[in-house]
Amino acid sequence: MAPKKPVVAPKPTAPKSSGGYGGIPAVIAKPAAPAPATKSSGAAPKGGGKAATGSKLVQPIKTGGGTSSSDKQFKEGMKQLQKDKEELKKLLEQYNKGLVSGGDDTGDGEEEGGGEDPSLAYAKMQNEKARRNAFALLKDVFTQYGLGELATTLETLMKEGYEPEEATLALKTDVRYNAPYIKRFRGNELRRSAGLNVLSEAEYLSLEDDYTKTLKSYGLENYFGIDRSLKQTAMADVIGADISALEFTDRVSTAVDRVKMADPGTKNAFQQFYGIGEADLVQYFLDPKKALVNLREKATAAEIGGAAIGQGLAATSTIAEDLARFGINREQAQAGYAQIGEELPTAGSLGRIYSESGITYNQADAESATFKGLASAKRKKERLKELEENLFAGNSGTGINAFTNSPYVTKGSSAGQF
Repeated sequence: MAPKKPVVAPKPTAPKSSGGYGGIPAVIAKPAAPAPATKSSGAAPKGGGKAATGSKLVQPIKTGGGTSSSDKQFKEGMKQLQKDKEELKKLLEQYNKGLVSGGDDTGDGEEEGGGEDPSLAYAKMQNEKARRNAFALLKDVFTQYGLGELATTLETLMKEGYEPEEATLALKTDVRYNAPYIKRFRGNELRRSAGLNVLSEAEYLSLEDDYTKTLKSYGLENYFGIDRSLKQTAMADVIGADISALEFTDRVSTAVDRVKMADPGTKNAFQQFYGIGEADLVQYFLDPKKALVNLREKATAAEIGGAAIGQGLAATSTIAEDLARFGINREQAQAGYAQIGEELPTAGSLGRIYSESGITYNQADAESATFKGLASAKRKKERLKELEENLFAGNSGTGINAFTNSPYVTKGSSAGQF
């Protein structure tokens, strides 16, 4: 059966009218002269171009049923516009899906008109951008902390939906992720085990920086090693022992300024007392197990011992530490031992001379009398002085000649000098 041909409306022709111009159909006819009002259907009367009273003659313009060239172009343009609109819609939907779900389009396609609202897609795009920026910032911060290896884990957490604060907390506390963090801030674990408060990351890093600056100022920047990881591990022991930046500086300055850079007598005394040579001084003073107060006392004892050695006198850790605890400092020790060094040969000789009377006077007596003002030691010293004065004044009953001929006085005796 042959298909029906489309019905095409006949092309309109301009009706002949006296009111037309050059064959162009009249659109509005000139109204006739006023006449009594009558009912009219609005149709044009037969045989003339005049409309009924009170009406207008309107001739509609027809498009010709789409057969003209301009009509066809218009219709084709509308079709292409609609096609482009649908294509744009699909592209927008694909873009939104790729933005929100990472491009993993596992669906069978969207139904027409089911695409995501562009304003919602834009909001999600901004949120994703903020998330990426937050990740980049956290990655940079953790790299500064020496936790660059956590960047992958951090990214995974944030892709799983963790907010930046949640991801950071998981890195610290979640046993699945926190091993590198605990290793980096091991000093905090030591503090926690010792019952101390842990430090914030900023406080911890600041303390490490202070330690480094102090060591560098003394030319010891590589004291904890060159490798960054080894430095952090060594500093963790110090931080875990609750050694502040001020105490750390005090320990280093004590080791270097008061011992390592001191006179040879002080360095010799320290090695003699404690078996620590110059190369090991800083390590000895930075040992967290050694209390600073005890280290200071040892440094002072070495200074006291050095003063004695400088005068050719004996030095022992027991006497030196005792004097250090008594409050004698380096300057007092130097002045006191200088005095003892001058008087002890005479006093010692007199003590030997008068040993029959039970009077003895040695370095320990001199140290007790000079540094501590011990009464018994002072009395010994004064008694020897009186005996010497009486002897040479002839008041002893034996006469000076008898004394000088005494077997206790030998050639080179210092009698009469005290």
